[in-house]
Order: sequence, then structure tokens, then C-alpha cells
Amino acid sequence: MKKGCPLCFTLLIVLILALYVLPYSAADVPPENDRYAARTADGVELALKRYRPDPGAPFRKGRQPVILMPGLMSNMNEFDVHTPPGESFAVGLPSTLAPWARDDPYVARDPMRYYSLAHYLWNQGYDVWLANYRGEGRGPYVSGGQGGYSLDDLGIYDVPAVVKKVYEETGRHPVYIGHSMGASMAYIFLEGAEYLDAPDPHVHSDPALVKERNSGRGEQSLKGLVVLDGPMGTVGMNASYDPSLFLVLRDRWYMDLRWLNPVLDLLAPCTYQLYRFLWFLCRLFNWPDLGPMNLLLSTNPDNIHQEVHRYLLKHAVDGMSTRTVAQFSSAYATKRFREDWYNGVDDSTVPIPPPPAPGDGYYYYSDHLDLVSLPVLVIADDTVDITHPDDIRNFFLGKSRHRLDYFLRVPNTAHVDLVAGLNAPTEVFPAIGRWLRMLCRSR
Repeated sequence: MKKGCPLCFTLLIVLILALYVLPYSAADVPPENDRYAARTADGVELALKRYRPDPGAPFRKGRQPVILMPGLMSNMNEFDVHTPPGESFAVGLPSTLAPWARDDPYVARDPMRYYSLAHYLWNQGYDVWLANYRGEGRGPYVSGGQGGYSLDDLGIYDVPAVVKKVYEETGRHPVYIGHSMGASMAYIFLEGAEYLDAPDPHVHSDPALVKERNSGRGEQSLKGLVVLDGPMGTVGMNASYDPSLFLVLRDRWYMDLRWLNPVLDLLAPCTYQLYRFLWFLCRLFNWPDLGPMNLLLSTNPDNIHQEVHRYLLKHAVDGMSTRTVAQFSSAYATKRFREDWYNGVDDSTVPIPPPPAPGDGYYYYSDHLDLVSLPVLVIADDTVDITHPDDIRNFFLGKSRHRLDYFLRVPNTAHVDLVAGLNAPTEVFPAIGRWLRMLCRSR
């Protein structure tokens, strides 16, 4: 293993140590009738939002439901780009609109919605549901359960609760769309992951859950999966076993970043120009891969409107658990995606992830991708940044093949702007729309 903590992880550690973790108080906003709640098996209430562009617009009841799940350190607002009441974003529409948006009065009134995946799907007639996993959210959409949760907790507890709730409300098996960590949680869910007996249990795969969740025939079944740059860590970021990283991340605690949003809002022009400068240098000197510095390439400034960038910093940046960061770091260090190495009575005090070994008792998600058999659309960005396109493709290649499976790598994109970039309305959104129509026509 390489020695030394990579700069990107060092910066993360410095950020964690520098932040004063403050409790977040949700705005005193009464829940609207588009708010729903799902309760997990371990007793956490998760907030869901049924999308419509304004209180007078109809929900798409009776239509194919889709669930949108955000990435690490983010909330549902990454999919719901719009101008909140009392705010202003200087976004104009391009001279040539994507065909789906040309006669949309909501896009005409608020051009920010042109970059909203939730709005595109609603425009296309889908019953759109957005969810915040534990600890995340704003206003009436704050989920409970802040704490040192792992990726296993999210895939084993949160995803089943959200899928089941949408099925209960609609009577239809949803399509799951996950960005970044939101897709990684789906990998765990679709492999039928469950905890063995407490305390501090290991993960195992339940064949009955694998069948139900991939077949579209039970309350936890999915009709299909859309992966938006969802990592496993099999390729990319060169993490190491340097104790300085894992000793900081060893304790289970939640880092709330929402109090920083006003600061991020003010700094948005500076960060945007920083991205521009870094991308200019990379192109000038032909640096396709900066190693640990790839983290700073996760937004392509040429593919995102500066005001959309500001919106995401102000409204979508949220919080995260140290254990999720540690688990991804372990995956990149070992090049295998496994359960949290703290799982299991004998491992609950192990500070540094042990190297993979046969019979070590850990469940390796990346070794069992063949358990995922439902149809998938996998979309990767075009940049070696916080994720690696080959890692995203590895999931596609590793799952059991379905005739509707499709892989797409979108040119001129990076991890963040893949979802809300300048080319999202003309390339990414329509690609999702075409695949969903094909999926809904199939049997």
C-alpha cells in the first residue's frame, strides 16, 4: 500500500477538525401536503417530498413513480433546482431549448427549473419522489437520525423504508435514481444486505431479499435502477492505510455543514473561478489525472451555470457521517467495496481497516454484483475526479446482464454537474427519459 495521506483526504480531515459541529434547527415551516414520512426498521423517520412545481400543480398520481436519492454531503435539493421564495438567481434560458422545455410555463417563469431533474421527470409525466436519508434535509424535509451511520445503515435501513413507503402510497414498484452515494446505497440494497444478530453485527446477503428487490414483485421491489456516477472504489482515488486518516474518522459522529451555507453562498464566485483556473491549467499542461487533487475537478465550470453552482452550495450542501467517509476511504485503499470494517463484535475497536483476506468475515459488495439483476441505466461523467468512470463501468460490467441494461459516459461532464449541468437538459435528462420509456413499455 502507498504511504502517506493523499491531499484530498488530508483536506477533508482538516475540514472536519476545523468545523465546529453545531446542531441544525429546521426552519419553522409547516409541512405541506407534499411531505411524507417513512420509518426505518431501526426507528428513524425519513422525510420524503412528492414533487410538483407549485402548490397548485397536480401530482402525477397513477403514473410510474421514480425515487431520487442524493449523494454524500447533499440533500434532495440537488435534484430540485429552482428559485426559492424571496431569492434571486440570475439565470437566463439558452437561445435553443431542449424540446421538452419549450412549452413549459414553469421553466419560462423560473429558468432555474431547466436544470432540475425532478422537474424534467414531472414534466414527462412521472410521479416524482425525493428523499433525504437520515440526518439530511432542510425545513419540513429534515430526516431524523443524525449520528455516525455507515453506508450499510443507509442501504439496509433507509433505502428499504423509502421504497416501501412509495410503493404503499402509489401501489406501483418505483424506479430508483441515485446520484453518487445514492447509487452506492442501491448496490447494498439490491444485494439483499441485512445485518446478522446484534450487537455490532456483520452484513450478509439474504437470497429472499435479493429476489424480491430485483424482481418487481414485493413491497421492496424496484422496477429499475438509474445510476448517476455511483462509486464503489474499485478504481480511482489512491487512499492509504495511514493512521492519520482513519484515527480521525474512527469515531461515529455526524458533521453538520448546513450552518456553513451562507458562507458558501458568499464564496460561490471565488470557488467557481478557482475551478476555472484549475481546469485551465489541466488543459494547458495536458494533466488528465491529478491524483489526490482530482477532488477539485468534481465540478466542470464550463458545464455549469455559475448561479446553479451557487444554488447547490447554498441549498444542497448538507451533512455527513464520519463512517461513510471512512468506508469509502477503505474502499479506495483496498480497491474493493465492503461493509464497514467496524461491523462485528471482534472488529468494533479496530481503528484501521485491515487488508482484505479470505475468510476475514467481511461482506464484500463489489464481489457480489452478479446478485443485481434488474434493468439498469448507468451514466458516468467524463472526468477522473472524486469518482473514476472505469469504477462506474465496473458496476455495469459486474451485474447480471439484463436486455435493457445500458451504459453511457457523457462528454464534458464532471461528478457534480452531471446532474445539473448545462448539458443535463439536452443530454442527461433525455437519456434518462428515453430509457424510462423503454423500461415502462417492457414486460
